[in-house]
Amino acid sequence: MKKRKGAPAPSGNEILKLKRELDNARRDLKQFKTGIPADAPKAGAAAPGHALEQQVAELEETRERLSRLYISQLEENRRRAQKLQHILSVVSEINSDLDPDTLLSRIAETIQQSLGFRIVLLRVREPGGDRLIARAFAGLSQESRAHLEAEVIHLEDFLSWLKDDFKVGHSYFISHKEPFNRILPRGVVADLGRREDWEWHPDDVLLVPLYNRRGELTAYFSVDDPVDRMVPSLDTIELLEIFGNHAVVAIENAKIYHQLEAHTRELEEATRRMKEVNALKSNFLATISHELRTPLTAIRAYVDALLGMPPEGVPADQLSRFLKIINEETQRLARLIESVLDLNRFDSGHQRMRRQPVDLAEIVADTARLLEPVGLVSQVTLKLVVEAADTRVDADRDQMRQLVLHLGGNAIKFTPAGGTTTFRLGADEREVTLRVEDTGIGIPEAALEQIFERFYQVDSSLVRRYGGTGLGLAICKSIVEWHGGRVFATSTPGHGSCFTVVLPRRTSPRVVVRHSPGLRPATEDVLKLAVEMVAEVMDARIVSVMACEPNGELVVQAATGLDERVVQDVRIGTGRGVAGWVVEQRRPVCFSTAMPHHGVAGSGRETYRSNTFLAVPIEGEKGLLGVLNVTDPVSQRMFDAEDCHMLLDLADRIANAWQQAQSLEANHAHVESATGALRRLLLHIARGRRTAPNRVRLARAIARELALTEAEIGVIGFAATVHDVGMTLVGQDTLGRGGALTPEERGRMERHAELGAELIEPIETVGAVREIVLSHHEWWDGTGYPRRLAATDIPIGARVLAVVDAYESMTLGRAHRAPVSCEDARSEIRRLKGRQFDPEVVEAFERALPGLEVQHAESAEVGDAATSDKGR
Repeated sequence: MKKRKGAPAPSGNEILKLKRELDNARRDLKQFKTGIPADAPKAGAAAPGHALEQQVAELEETRERLSRLYISQLEENRRRAQKLQHILSVVSEINSDLDPDTLLSRIAETIQQSLGFRIVLLRVREPGGDRLIARAFAGLSQESRAHLEAEVIHLEDFLSWLKDDFKVGHSYFISHKEPFNRILPRGVVADLGRREDWEWHPDDVLLVPLYNRRGELTAYFSVDDPVDRMVPSLDTIELLEIFGNHAVVAIENAKIYHQLEAHTRELEEATRRMKEVNALKSNFLATISHELRTPLTAIRAYVDALLGMPPEGVPADQLSRFLKIINEETQRLARLIESVLDLNRFDSGHQRMRRQPVDLAEIVADTARLLEPVGLVSQVTLKLVVEAADTRVDADRDQMRQLVLHLGGNAIKFTPAGGTTTFRLGADEREVTLRVEDTGIGIPEAALEQIFERFYQVDSSLVRRYGGTGLGLAICKSIVEWHGGRVFATSTPGHGSCFTVVLPRRTSPRVVVRHSPGLRPATEDVLKLAVEMVAEVMDARIVSVMACEPNGELVVQAATGLDERVVQDVRIGTGRGVAGWVVEQRRPVCFSTAMPHHGVAGSGRETYRSNTFLAVPIEGEKGLLGVLNVTDPVSQRMFDAEDCHMLLDLADRIANAWQQAQSLEANHAHVESATGALRRLLLHIARGRRTAPNRVRLARAIARELALTEAEIGVIGFAATVHDVGMTLVGQDTLGRGGALTPEERGRMERHAELGAELIEPIETVGAVREIVLSHHEWWDGTGYPRRLAATDIPIGARVLAVVDAYESMTLGRAHRAPVSCEDARSEIRRLKGRQFDPEVVEAFERALPGLEVQHAESAEVGDAATSDKGR
């Protein structure tokens, strides 16, 4: 490293020594002059005197020079002390900043303003990981900041830069002349204009690593463009290091404070929940005591009355009336005890269900007839509205009857005389929906999220007026969730309530969600739908979403195919098992054989002992959200790199939906639109997986033949799963009708591209996907729909999907069109090259298709083998 030129500053002792030498020389000169006789020859005396005078002059000059240097050094030390004092005062202020983002920004600004560098970059090591993320900047444009934020430096790479050859103090200076400089990431190189050899060069690098008290790298800052244009002196570097040592303490303090805040919030939430649970238990005990005491009191009163009468003296009508009342109270008591036992069975997981195809409309009609006498007594009209021809589901008949009885009985109980309770049934291809609507007293909005909790009562005065234990809706929720469905309520106080139950026609494996403090219903709903969507797309039996806790541990937040105990209890530390490795490395893992993955230690958990396994990170805007795991494919084929890419694309969408659910909790309408979009996507993906299993692979293969980037291939791959999602809004009557479409039906059909783009907007932050969905029916010659784009104005992803969609449509057929052979479909696509399709895309399609046909044949053989094995 080049140092600034200049003589070293003299010390005080050196100046005093020179002063003494000068005084001695003056004294010798004076004595010499005094000792010379007056008549001595002038020439002989002049020579030694002149020499002494010259020596004195030189010493005088040296003293003056050293005095100036000494004063200059004193001034430099004074300025350095002032700068150091200023830095320490700033550090004192910085230490009071406990918000990490604010603190890091102030550190970068202080280096810029107080230490003489126009450009500063501060990278911080992420908690529990080995990545260094750009977190604070000074002197950089927004574009440069975005570039540096996207560029991740791994700890191992950074440590490899810190070579002893570049060490200056505790920092590292890598000159632009060093060959190693060319190996470093380019980052952002500032335009500093023309520079001399001894000045700071744009490619010069000065790194100041920051270590915590355990000797672990916490962060580092890199500085550029010194104000004085010079390579920093040792003093300047020392000041940087002094400031850095104080800054790392502030960073560690802010981290600890942030963790304490998070733990405090968790404890406060847990305390609040505990108080709620205790209040609910107290309320339950009071209610259950009342509910038990009331029938027991009546039974005892009538039994005592009967016992007090002579056996032969009890009138028959009075005996019959007494026994009828005793029977009613006994049944009431039995129902109460059965409710408590039912809830306990659901909680323990020992509830046995006898699933069979049942017609929900038939069950609702039978149950409504049972409730008619209750309605007559309460003067409440009961209505049944069936809006779908097919309302069959796979379910336990007795539990469905119990569900309708609870919801219907509640609706009648809280509806005043003259009101109406309506049972409304609807259905689509995938789900059957039951709505129980009433014109009763309604429920306050604040209580809607709690009414399904056990023992909860909206108002204790209502218990005294209407009775009840607060267990009915909790049992309803358990029944619905055990059937893989969902239940929720909407209400307008004073006007009535609507309880909605959505049940899958064919019950898929149940999605279990971890009970976590602060997990809101919208987030829970999104995670359930995300797990279902991944299971459908990847055709897998076991899917789990793991979330990162504040302490760096992983917990299973939602899963299908895993035991509930595993979901509730398992915790995985960073670096442990496959998921821990994914968190630590921020890279996906794909096991495609029974052999262990290099560098990844498995957890040994029995559930994960599969011949094929995928785990990918779920990256959010502000860091890692968790890990998405998939294993046990239904087809028993091995996962490959294409599956891994597909899962990464799905993880991006899950991250978007997850973050939106967390941020939109306060906006119920937005949450409903996001979850509604996910449900539509799930319906479309499930249908697409059954009818076109190779669509995504073909789209990705064509994109790869076109030499697109991995990011573009990922977007196209995901778009291939959702491109026709708008069809779910067109109507089954149009989609399923055979024969030619009428102009009106064709118009509705052509609207599906616009409907699909609108549908995915709440959950899709990547505009490219919406553009592909909107444009995949545009034609190369500009005669397509909906915007009549032409040639390269059509997004490349839409041009790829135009070919894929046409090939799938021709080979699989549609309700209004019979399928054709693969060769005929290829010939038709060739014929329309340059008119409907991009010629380059058609050529890429021709190159990609043969390889996929071979893979499809091999997969079919594996599937057949798996089927035959199951039949043995």
